[in-house]
Amino acid sequence: MSLKNIKVNKPIDLRSENNQVEESFSEKIVEQVEAQKKYKEYQFPDNFLWGTSTSAYQVEGGIKNDWSQWEKSDKRKKQIEKRGDELKDFVAGQACDSYHRYEEDFDSAVEIGTNSIRIGIEWARIEPKKDMWDVEAIKHYRKMLKSAKERGFVVVLTIWHWTNPIWITEQGGWSNKKTVKDYLSFVEIVAEELGLYVDYWVTLNEPMVHVVNGYLCGKFPPNKKNPVKALKTFNNLVKAHTGAYGIIHRHFEDARVSITGLINYTEPSNKWNLIEIGLAKIIHYSWNHRFLKKIKNHWDYIGLDYYFHDRIIWYPPFKKNENKVVNDMGWEIYPKGIYYVLKYLAKFNKPVIILENGIPDANDKKRADFIRNHLFYIHKAIQEGVDVKGYFYWSLLDNFEWLAGWSPKFGLVKINSETGNREIKESALVYKEICESNILKI
Repeated sequence: MSLKNIKVNKPIDLRSENNQVEESFSEKIVEQVEAQKKYKEYQFPDNFLWGTSTSAYQVEGGIKNDWSQWEKSDKRKKQIEKRGDELKDFVAGQACDSYHRYEEDFDSAVEIGTNSIRIGIEWARIEPKKDMWDVEAIKHYRKMLKSAKERGFVVVLTIWHWTNPIWITEQGGWSNKKTVKDYLSFVEIVAEELGLYVDYWVTLNEPMVHVVNGYLCGKFPPNKKNPVKALKTFNNLVKAHTGAYGIIHRHFEDARVSITGLINYTEPSNKWNLIEIGLAKIIHYSWNHRFLKKIKNHWDYIGLDYYFHDRIIWYPPFKKNENKVVNDMGWEIYPKGIYYVLKYLAKFNKPVIILENGIPDANDKKRADFIRNHLFYIHKAIQEGVDVKGYFYWSLLDNFEWLAGWSPKFGLVKINSETGNREIKESALVYKEICESNILKI
Protein backbone atom coordinates (compact mmCIF):
# COMPACT_ATOMS: atom_id res chain seq x y z
CA MET A 1 0.00 0.00 0.00
CA SER A 2 1.42 3.41 -0.95
CA LEU A 3 1.27 6.47 1.27
CA LYS A 4 -0.87 8.30 -1.29
CA ASN A 5 -3.69 5.88 -0.56
CA ILE A 6 -3.67 6.68 3.17
CA LYS A 7 -6.29 9.20 4.20
CA VAL A 8 -5.46 11.38 7.19
CA ASN A 9 -8.72 12.58 8.70
CA LYS A 10 -7.23 15.47 10.67
CA PRO A 11 -4.38 17.72 9.52
CA ILE A 12 -1.24 17.62 11.68
CA ASP A 13 -0.68 20.92 13.47
CA LEU A 14 3.04 21.58 13.68
CA ARG A 15 2.42 24.86 15.55
CA SER A 16 0.58 23.35 18.52
CA GLU A 17 1.51 24.20 22.09
CA ASN A 18 5.04 23.10 23.09
CA ASN A 19 5.70 22.74 19.38
CA GLN A 20 4.82 19.05 19.65
CA VAL A 21 2.80 17.06 17.18
CA GLU A 22 -0.31 15.72 18.92
CA GLU A 23 -0.22 12.54 16.87
CA SER A 24 2.77 11.52 14.83
CA PHE A 25 2.44 10.84 11.14
CA SER A 26 3.77 7.30 11.58
CA GLU A 27 1.13 6.55 14.24
CA LYS A 28 -1.53 7.90 11.94
CA ILE A 29 -0.38 5.60 9.13
CA VAL A 30 -0.50 2.55 11.43
CA GLU A 31 -3.99 3.51 12.57
CA GLN A 32 -5.25 3.90 9.00
CA VAL A 33 -3.68 0.62 7.81
CA GLU A 34 -5.12 -1.30 10.76
CA ALA A 35 -8.55 0.19 10.07
CA GLN A 36 -8.40 -1.09 6.50
CA LYS A 37 -7.49 -4.59 7.73
CA LYS A 38 -10.63 -4.94 9.82
CA TYR A 39 -13.02 -7.74 8.91
CA LYS A 40 -15.49 -9.93 10.69
CA GLU A 41 -14.70 -13.48 11.67
CA TYR A 42 -17.29 -16.26 11.56
CA GLN A 43 -16.35 -19.36 13.53
CA PHE A 44 -17.69 -22.68 12.28
CA PRO A 45 -18.59 -25.57 14.60
CA ASP A 46 -15.91 -27.92 15.91
CA ASN A 47 -15.27 -30.97 13.71
CA PHE A 48 -16.86 -29.23 10.72
CA LEU A 49 -16.26 -31.15 7.50
CA TRP A 50 -14.34 -29.14 4.91
CA GLY A 51 -14.11 -31.00 1.64
CA THR A 52 -14.17 -31.23 -2.12
CA SER A 53 -16.24 -33.43 -4.42
CA THR A 54 -15.74 -35.33 -7.67
CA SER A 55 -17.66 -38.01 -9.57
CA ALA A 56 -16.15 -41.12 -11.11
CA TYR A 57 -17.14 -40.55 -14.74
CA GLN A 58 -16.09 -36.91 -14.74
CA VAL A 59 -12.53 -37.54 -13.55
CA GLU A 60 -11.50 -41.20 -13.89
CA GLY A 61 -11.23 -41.70 -17.64
CA GLY A 62 -11.39 -44.83 -19.74
CA ILE A 63 -14.91 -45.83 -18.71
CA LYS A 64 -17.28 -47.72 -21.00
CA ASN A 65 -20.88 -47.13 -19.97
CA ASP A 66 -24.14 -45.68 -21.25
CA TRP A 67 -22.71 -42.14 -21.31
CA SER A 68 -19.54 -43.03 -23.21
CA GLN A 69 -21.63 -45.01 -25.69
CA TRP A 70 -24.05 -42.14 -26.23
CA GLU A 71 -21.30 -39.49 -26.56
CA LYS A 72 -19.94 -41.22 -29.66
CA SER A 73 -23.27 -42.14 -31.21
CA ASP A 74 -24.03 -40.95 -34.74
CA LYS A 75 -26.95 -38.84 -33.55
CA ARG A 76 -24.79 -37.11 -30.97
CA LYS A 77 -22.00 -36.50 -33.49
CA LYS A 78 -24.43 -34.85 -35.91
CA GLN A 79 -25.80 -32.59 -33.16
CA ILE A 80 -22.33 -31.38 -32.26
CA GLU A 81 -21.25 -30.90 -35.88
CA LYS A 82 -24.43 -28.94 -36.58
CA ARG A 83 -23.48 -26.52 -33.80
CA GLY A 84 -20.05 -26.07 -35.30
CA ASP A 85 -18.31 -27.66 -32.31
CA GLU A 86 -15.65 -30.36 -32.22
CA LEU A 87 -16.59 -33.80 -30.93
CA LYS A 88 -13.42 -34.14 -28.83
CA ASP A 89 -14.56 -31.23 -26.65
CA PHE A 90 -17.67 -33.17 -25.64
CA VAL A 91 -16.25 -36.64 -25.00
CA ALA A 92 -14.97 -37.61 -21.55
CA GLY A 93 -12.33 -39.99 -22.91
CA GLN A 94 -9.44 -40.18 -20.46
CA ALA A 95 -11.00 -37.35 -18.42
CA CYS A 96 -8.49 -36.31 -15.72
CA ASP A 97 -6.98 -39.81 -15.63
CA SER A 98 -7.79 -39.89 -11.91
CA TYR A 99 -8.24 -43.65 -12.06
CA HIS A 100 -4.43 -43.79 -12.23
CA ARG A 101 -3.57 -40.44 -10.65
CA TYR A 102 -5.91 -40.43 -7.66
CA GLU A 103 -2.99 -40.15 -5.21
CA GLU A 104 -1.91 -36.87 -6.83
CA ASP A 105 -5.49 -35.65 -6.52
CA PHE A 106 -5.66 -36.65 -2.86
CA ASP A 107 -2.35 -34.86 -2.26
CA SER A 108 -3.83 -31.72 -3.84
CA ALA A 109 -6.81 -31.99 -1.52
CA VAL A 110 -4.44 -32.28 1.46
CA GLU A 111 -2.51 -29.23 0.27
CA ILE A 112 -5.75 -27.26 0.02
CA GLY A 113 -6.31 -27.99 3.71
CA THR A 114 -9.48 -30.07 3.53
CA ASN A 115 -10.26 -32.79 6.06
CA SER A 116 -12.87 -34.64 3.98
CA ILE A 117 -13.34 -35.85 0.43
CA ARG A 118 -16.27 -37.02 -1.66
CA ILE A 119 -15.41 -39.50 -4.39
CA GLY A 120 -17.38 -41.88 -6.59
CA ILE A 121 -17.16 -45.39 -7.96
CA GLU A 122 -18.28 -46.61 -11.36
CA TRP A 123 -20.88 -49.39 -11.57
CA ALA A 124 -19.79 -50.27 -15.13
CA ARG A 125 -16.25 -51.00 -13.94
CA ILE A 126 -17.31 -53.26 -11.08
CA GLU A 127 -20.07 -55.10 -13.00
CA PRO A 128 -19.35 -54.68 -16.72
CA LYS A 129 -21.77 -57.52 -17.49
CA LYS A 130 -24.70 -58.77 -15.45
CA ASP A 131 -23.48 -60.84 -12.48
CA MET A 132 -19.89 -60.60 -13.73
CA TRP A 133 -17.84 -58.91 -11.01
CA ASP A 134 -14.48 -57.41 -11.91
CA VAL A 135 -12.21 -58.36 -9.03
CA GLU A 136 -9.40 -56.07 -10.17
CA ALA A 137 -11.74 -53.05 -10.26
CA ILE A 138 -12.93 -53.84 -6.73
CA LYS A 139 -9.31 -54.14 -5.54
CA HIS A 140 -8.52 -50.83 -7.21
CA TYR A 141 -11.34 -49.00 -5.46
CA ARG A 142 -10.40 -50.58 -2.13
CA LYS A 143 -6.83 -49.33 -2.60
CA MET A 144 -8.12 -45.87 -3.56
CA LEU A 145 -10.39 -45.56 -0.53
CA LYS A 146 -7.66 -46.85 1.76
CA SER A 147 -5.34 -44.20 0.33
CA ALA A 148 -7.87 -41.49 1.16
CA LYS A 149 -8.20 -42.77 4.73
CA GLU A 150 -4.41 -42.90 5.14
CA ARG A 151 -4.35 -39.17 4.44
CA GLY A 152 -6.79 -38.61 7.29
CA PHE A 153 -9.85 -37.83 5.18
CA VAL A 154 -13.42 -38.37 6.22
CA VAL A 155 -14.64 -40.27 3.15
CA VAL A 156 -18.00 -39.70 1.46
CA LEU A 157 -18.65 -42.35 -1.19
CA THR A 158 -21.09 -41.89 -4.06
CA ILE A 159 -22.37 -45.24 -5.33
CA TRP A 160 -24.37 -43.99 -8.34
CA HIS A 161 -23.84 -40.69 -10.16
CA TRP A 162 -26.17 -40.95 -13.22
CA THR A 163 -24.10 -43.43 -15.26
CA ASN A 164 -25.01 -47.09 -15.85
CA PRO A 165 -23.47 -50.20 -17.35
CA ILE A 166 -24.49 -50.67 -20.97
CA TRP A 167 -26.36 -53.85 -20.12
CA ILE A 168 -28.61 -51.86 -17.77
CA THR A 169 -29.52 -49.51 -20.61
CA GLU A 170 -30.23 -52.45 -22.90
CA GLN A 171 -32.80 -53.81 -20.46
CA GLY A 172 -34.61 -50.46 -20.25
CA GLY A 173 -32.58 -48.51 -17.71
CA TRP A 174 -34.21 -47.19 -14.56
CA SER A 175 -37.70 -47.34 -16.04
CA ASN A 176 -37.45 -51.15 -15.71
CA LYS A 177 -38.04 -52.47 -12.20
CA LYS A 178 -35.36 -55.13 -12.82
CA THR A 179 -32.78 -52.36 -12.52
CA VAL A 180 -33.69 -51.86 -8.86
CA LYS A 181 -32.84 -55.49 -8.10
CA ASP A 182 -29.60 -55.26 -10.12
CA TYR A 183 -28.59 -52.04 -8.37
CA LEU A 184 -29.18 -53.57 -4.94
CA SER A 185 -26.97 -56.53 -5.86
CA PHE A 186 -24.29 -54.00 -6.79
CA VAL A 187 -24.75 -52.17 -3.46
CA GLU A 188 -24.39 -55.46 -1.60
CA ILE A 189 -20.98 -56.07 -3.20
CA VAL A 190 -19.88 -52.47 -2.59
CA ALA A 191 -20.86 -52.62 1.10
CA GLU A 192 -19.08 -55.95 1.60
CA GLU A 193 -15.90 -55.06 -0.26
CA LEU A 194 -15.46 -51.33 0.34
CA GLY A 195 -17.56 -50.39 3.35
CA LEU A 196 -14.77 -50.42 5.94
CA TYR A 197 -13.28 -47.31 4.34
CA VAL A 198 -16.49 -45.25 4.08
CA ASP A 199 -17.73 -42.69 6.61
CA TYR A 200 -20.75 -41.32 4.72
CA TRP A 201 -22.68 -43.00 1.92
CA VAL A 202 -24.45 -41.38 -1.03
CA THR A 203 -26.68 -43.98 -2.67
CA LEU A 204 -27.93 -41.75 -5.50
CA ASN A 205 -26.67 -38.43 -6.82
CA GLU A 206 -29.41 -35.95 -7.77
CA PRO A 207 -32.03 -38.51 -8.81
CA MET A 208 -34.45 -35.84 -10.07
CA VAL A 209 -31.88 -34.71 -12.64
CA HIS A 210 -31.85 -38.22 -14.09
CA VAL A 211 -35.65 -38.43 -14.07
CA VAL A 212 -36.20 -35.10 -15.81
CA ASN A 213 -33.20 -34.94 -18.15
CA GLY A 214 -33.24 -38.63 -19.00
CA TYR A 215 -36.96 -39.31 -19.35
CA LEU A 216 -38.78 -35.98 -19.85
CA CYS A 217 -36.42 -33.57 -21.64
CA GLY A 218 -34.35 -36.21 -23.42
CA LYS A 219 -31.08 -34.36 -22.76
CA PHE A 220 -29.30 -37.17 -20.90
CA PRO A 221 -29.09 -40.86 -21.73
CA PRO A 222 -31.36 -42.72 -22.35
CA ASN A 223 -32.74 -39.59 -24.15
CA LYS A 224 -36.44 -40.30 -23.66
CA LYS A 225 -39.44 -37.96 -23.64
CA ASN A 226 -41.91 -40.25 -21.95
CA PRO A 227 -43.85 -39.13 -18.83
CA VAL A 228 -44.89 -42.71 -18.01
CA LYS A 229 -41.30 -43.91 -18.02
CA ALA A 230 -40.30 -40.82 -16.05
CA LEU A 231 -42.79 -41.76 -13.31
CA LYS A 232 -41.58 -45.37 -13.29
CA THR A 233 -37.99 -44.16 -13.04
CA PHE A 234 -38.86 -41.88 -10.13
CA ASN A 235 -40.52 -44.73 -8.24
CA ASN A 236 -37.70 -47.16 -9.01
CA LEU A 237 -35.06 -44.72 -7.77
CA VAL A 238 -37.02 -44.32 -4.52
CA LYS A 239 -37.04 -48.12 -4.11
CA ALA A 240 -33.36 -48.28 -4.98
CA HIS A 241 -32.43 -45.84 -2.24
CA THR A 242 -34.62 -47.33 0.46
CA GLY A 243 -33.33 -50.81 -0.40
CA ALA A 244 -29.71 -49.65 -0.40
CA TYR A 245 -30.25 -47.93 2.94
CA GLY A 246 -31.29 -51.25 4.47
CA ILE A 247 -28.39 -53.18 2.91
CA ILE A 248 -25.74 -50.73 4.11
CA HIS A 249 -27.18 -50.65 7.63
CA ARG A 250 -27.26 -54.42 7.73
CA HIS A 251 -23.51 -54.40 7.12
CA PHE A 252 -22.76 -51.33 9.25
CA GLU A 253 -25.26 -50.56 11.98
CA ASP A 254 -23.91 -47.04 12.57
CA ALA A 255 -23.60 -46.15 8.87
CA ARG A 256 -24.61 -42.66 7.73
CA VAL A 257 -26.57 -42.99 4.50
CA SER A 258 -28.39 -40.49 2.27
CA ILE A 259 -28.76 -39.21 -1.27
CA THR A 260 -27.64 -35.86 -2.61
CA GLY A 261 -30.50 -33.69 -3.77
CA LEU A 262 -30.14 -30.79 -6.17
CA ILE A 263 -32.30 -28.33 -4.23
CA ASN A 264 -33.05 -25.03 -5.94
CA TYR A 265 -34.22 -21.91 -4.12
CA THR A 266 -37.61 -21.29 -5.71
CA GLU A 267 -39.62 -18.13 -5.10
CA PRO A 268 -42.31 -16.08 -6.86
CA SER A 269 -41.04 -13.07 -8.75
CA ASN A 270 -43.79 -10.97 -7.17
CA LYS A 271 -44.90 -11.81 -3.64
CA TRP A 272 -48.38 -10.42 -4.39
CA ASN A 273 -48.98 -12.45 -7.56
CA LEU A 274 -51.11 -15.46 -6.62
CA ILE A 275 -50.34 -17.28 -9.89
CA GLU A 276 -46.59 -16.94 -9.34
CA ILE A 277 -46.95 -17.99 -5.70
CA GLY A 278 -48.85 -21.09 -6.78
CA LEU A 279 -46.41 -21.95 -9.57
CA ALA A 280 -43.43 -21.55 -7.22
CA LYS A 281 -45.02 -23.93 -4.71
CA ILE A 282 -45.76 -26.54 -7.39
CA ILE A 283 -42.23 -26.36 -8.79
CA HIS A 284 -40.68 -26.51 -5.32
CA TYR A 285 -42.77 -29.54 -4.41
CA SER A 286 -42.13 -31.37 -7.68
CA TRP A 287 -38.38 -30.71 -7.93
CA ASN A 288 -37.20 -30.26 -4.33
CA HIS A 289 -39.64 -31.87 -1.95
CA ARG A 290 -41.35 -34.92 -3.42
CA PHE A 291 -38.36 -37.27 -3.58
CA LEU A 292 -37.19 -36.23 -0.10
CA LYS A 293 -40.67 -36.85 1.28
CA LYS A 294 -40.69 -40.37 -0.20
CA ILE A 295 -37.42 -41.36 1.51
CA LYS A 296 -37.70 -39.37 4.75
CA ASN A 297 -37.57 -42.50 6.95
CA HIS A 298 -34.52 -43.81 5.14
CA TRP A 299 -31.72 -41.33 5.67
CA ASP A 300 -29.29 -40.43 8.43
CA TYR A 301 -28.37 -37.01 7.10
CA ILE A 302 -29.38 -34.83 4.13
CA GLY A 303 -26.94 -34.33 1.26
CA LEU A 304 -27.44 -30.95 -0.41
CA ASP A 305 -26.22 -29.74 -3.81
CA TYR A 306 -26.93 -26.03 -4.32
CA TYR A 307 -26.40 -24.08 -7.55
CA PHE A 308 -29.66 -22.49 -8.71
CA HIS A 309 -32.13 -19.76 -7.89
CA ASP A 310 -35.52 -20.03 -9.62
CA ARG A 311 -37.45 -16.75 -9.69
CA ILE A 312 -40.85 -17.76 -11.05
CA ILE A 313 -42.98 -15.61 -13.35
CA TRP A 314 -46.52 -16.36 -14.55
CA TYR A 315 -45.75 -16.42 -18.29
CA PRO A 316 -43.32 -18.51 -20.39
CA PRO A 317 -40.56 -19.44 -19.83
CA PHE A 318 -41.86 -19.16 -16.21
CA LYS A 319 -38.45 -18.24 -14.80
CA LYS A 320 -36.81 -14.83 -14.85
CA ASN A 321 -33.85 -14.15 -12.59
CA GLU A 322 -32.30 -10.72 -12.27
CA ASN A 323 -28.86 -12.17 -13.17
CA LYS A 324 -26.92 -9.28 -11.67
CA VAL A 325 -23.90 -11.58 -11.43
CA VAL A 326 -23.55 -14.77 -13.48
CA ASN A 327 -20.94 -17.49 -13.89
CA ASP A 328 -19.30 -18.73 -17.09
CA MET A 329 -22.34 -20.87 -17.92
CA GLY A 330 -24.75 -17.94 -17.50
CA TRP A 331 -26.19 -19.21 -14.22
CA GLU A 332 -27.11 -16.56 -11.70
CA ILE A 333 -24.86 -16.40 -8.66
CA TYR A 334 -27.23 -16.07 -5.71
CA PRO A 335 -25.52 -16.99 -2.41
CA LYS A 336 -28.47 -16.02 -0.21
CA GLY A 337 -30.48 -18.83 -1.77
CA ILE A 338 -28.47 -21.45 0.11
CA TYR A 339 -29.64 -19.89 3.38
CA TYR A 340 -33.29 -20.30 2.40
CA VAL A 341 -32.70 -23.88 1.21
CA LEU A 342 -31.01 -24.77 4.51
CA LYS A 343 -33.91 -23.28 6.47
CA TYR A 344 -36.28 -25.45 4.41
CA LEU A 345 -34.22 -28.60 5.00
CA ALA A 346 -34.15 -27.93 8.76
CA LYS A 347 -37.81 -29.00 8.83
CA PHE A 348 -36.71 -32.62 8.31
CA ASN A 349 -34.77 -32.60 11.62
CA LYS A 350 -31.68 -34.25 10.17
CA PRO A 351 -28.07 -33.06 9.91
CA VAL A 352 -27.23 -31.45 6.56
CA ILE A 353 -23.99 -31.76 4.60
CA ILE A 354 -23.52 -29.48 1.59
CA LEU A 355 -21.93 -31.96 -0.81
CA GLU A 356 -21.79 -29.72 -3.87
CA ASN A 357 -21.54 -25.97 -4.31
CA GLY A 358 -19.30 -24.52 -6.98
CA ILE A 359 -18.78 -22.17 -9.88
CA PRO A 360 -17.50 -22.47 -13.46
CA ASP A 361 -14.94 -19.67 -13.56
CA ALA A 362 -12.20 -20.11 -16.15
CA ASN A 363 -10.29 -16.97 -15.11
CA ASP A 364 -10.55 -17.80 -11.39
CA LYS A 365 -11.75 -14.26 -10.66
CA LYS A 366 -15.08 -14.93 -8.95
CA ARG A 367 -14.45 -18.24 -7.17
CA ALA A 368 -12.96 -16.93 -3.93
CA ASP A 369 -15.85 -14.51 -3.35
CA PHE A 370 -18.32 -17.20 -4.43
CA ILE A 371 -17.05 -19.49 -1.67
CA ARG A 372 -16.90 -16.76 0.97
CA ASN A 373 -20.35 -15.39 0.19
CA HIS A 374 -22.02 -18.81 0.29
CA LEU A 375 -20.26 -19.67 3.52
CA PHE A 376 -21.51 -16.41 5.04
CA TYR A 377 -25.11 -17.51 4.50
CA ILE A 378 -24.33 -21.07 5.61
CA HIS A 379 -22.94 -19.66 8.84
CA LYS A 380 -26.06 -17.54 9.25
CA ALA A 381 -28.22 -20.67 8.96
CA ILE A 382 -26.05 -22.47 11.51
CA GLN A 383 -26.41 -19.56 13.93
CA GLU A 384 -30.16 -19.87 13.55
CA GLY A 385 -30.12 -23.52 14.52
CA VAL A 386 -29.71 -25.45 11.25
CA ASP A 387 -27.51 -28.49 11.90
CA VAL A 388 -25.00 -28.15 9.06
CA LYS A 389 -22.13 -30.62 9.44
CA GLY A 390 -19.99 -29.78 6.43
CA TYR A 391 -19.28 -28.00 3.16
CA PHE A 392 -17.79 -29.67 0.06
CA TYR A 393 -16.76 -27.45 -2.84
CA TRP A 394 -17.48 -28.72 -6.37
CA SER A 395 -15.06 -29.57 -7.75
CA LEU A 396 -11.59 -30.53 -6.65
CA LEU A 397 -10.52 -30.66 -10.32
CA ASP A 398 -11.38 -29.01 -13.60
CA ASN A 399 -13.27 -31.98 -15.00
CA PHE A 400 -15.59 -33.15 -17.75
CA GLU A 401 -18.91 -31.35 -17.31
CA TRP A 402 -21.46 -33.68 -18.92
CA LEU A 403 -23.40 -31.95 -21.75
CA ALA A 404 -21.19 -28.86 -21.51
CA GLY A 405 -18.05 -30.86 -22.16
CA TRP A 406 -14.61 -29.56 -21.23
CA SER A 407 -15.27 -25.82 -21.38
CA PRO A 408 -16.59 -25.13 -17.84
CA LYS A 409 -13.85 -24.89 -15.20
CA PHE A 410 -15.27 -25.66 -11.75
CA GLY A 411 -12.05 -26.87 -10.15
CA LEU A 412 -9.83 -25.61 -7.37
CA VAL A 413 -7.09 -27.48 -9.26
CA LYS A 414 -6.23 -26.84 -12.90
CA ILE A 415 -5.40 -29.79 -15.16
CA ASN A 416 -2.87 -29.31 -17.96
CA SER A 417 -4.64 -30.83 -20.97
CA GLU A 418 -1.36 -31.99 -22.53
CA THR A 419 0.62 -33.29 -19.55
CA GLY A 420 -2.14 -33.92 -17.03
CA ASN A 421 -0.15 -32.02 -14.41
CA ARG A 422 -2.10 -30.57 -11.49
CA GLU A 423 -1.82 -26.90 -10.51
CA ILE A 424 -3.55 -25.41 -7.48
CA LYS A 425 -5.37 -22.15 -8.25
CA GLU A 426 -5.25 -18.88 -6.32
CA SER A 427 -8.84 -19.31 -5.14
CA ALA A 428 -7.89 -22.62 -3.55
CA LEU A 429 -5.56 -20.73 -1.22
CA VAL A 430 -8.52 -18.71 0.04
CA TYR A 431 -10.43 -21.93 0.68
CA LYS A 432 -7.33 -23.39 2.36
CA GLU A 433 -7.22 -20.56 4.91
CA ILE A 434 -10.88 -21.11 5.76
CA CYS A 435 -10.50 -24.89 6.06
CA GLU A 436 -7.41 -24.79 8.23
CA SER A 437 -8.63 -22.06 10.57
CA ASN A 438 -12.30 -23.17 10.63
CA ILE A 439 -13.03 -19.45 10.36
CA LEU A 440 -14.54 -17.36 7.56
CA LYS A 441 -13.08 -13.85 7.36
CA ILE A 442 -15.18 -11.45 5.35
